[in-house]
Amino acid sequence: MKLASTTDLLIPDSGDLELAVHKACERGLDGMAISVTPASFFNMENLKPGSSLPFLQHARHHKLQIMCLYGLTLFGKEPEAEKNCLKKAICFSHAVGSELVSLRIGVKPGEAPMEVIKEIISDAADFAEDLDVCLGIEPVKDTAIDSLSAALDLIDSVDSTHLGLVYDPALHSFSDEKMPMNAAEVIKSYLLMIVLSPSDERNVEETHKALLLLHKAGFEDYVLVNAEGHMAHHMSEAVDEFAGLKAYLTEIGKEDRFSSC
Repeated sequence: MKLASTTDLLIPDSGDLELAVHKACERGLDGMAISVTPASFFNMENLKPGSSLPFLQHARHHKLQIMCLYGLTLFGKEPEAEKNCLKKAICFSHAVGSELVSLRIGVKPGEAPMEVIKEIISDAADFAEDLDVCLGIEPVKDTAIDSLSAALDLIDSVDSTHLGLVYDPALHSFSDEKMPMNAAEVIKSYLLMIVLSPSDERNVEETHKALLLLHKAGFEDYVLVNAEGHMAHHMSEAVDEFAGLKAYLTEIGKEDRFSSC
């Protein structure tokens, strides 16, 4: 498994992507995700492929992968505008060498017809396939897609080889907020990225158990540490978490290839 962080955690309230690359390298990370959640500094208006070159050269020099755009949120209220926004995100990802755009459904159950959301995602998945970019659905509490089963149902209904799952084992599971033994086998063919949202309440032991199960199921791609649950002044805690995750991923048999920056 490889380790990455979001820009929200690396550079809170800043738009300096070169600084984010520098901080990611300082922490020994393999990759960096550019956050585009509604609360993030970046969005698809201030991220343009033509403006990406300086920070991208910096990342390539340090062998740091820009591994995804993270947390693009769909509301289903303006379908054509959201289709265009999602296509911009796919084009930007392709331009910076990323193979993933992570999606959230930002509506409460019943607020927007799921058929509208499916249409937006299906249209984007066809577009993404041409550029060899994948879309990942992340379940989020208190939304229309708030569980693994809901996310997998949506993915199956769209039926695209370029649509998969982004999974936070601390928040989402098949039962009782824990990951049973068979869950890793169920989701492994869908899984594009594991995301961990740091918080004081997160049960580290359960998270490690989930990572171990997913590792044994054959997942060897990115584990992304997200900023949600961390304030800027908790960066030292996040650094400790990076170190702990790196040690644990090594412990469970990962072939360590952390960037030397």
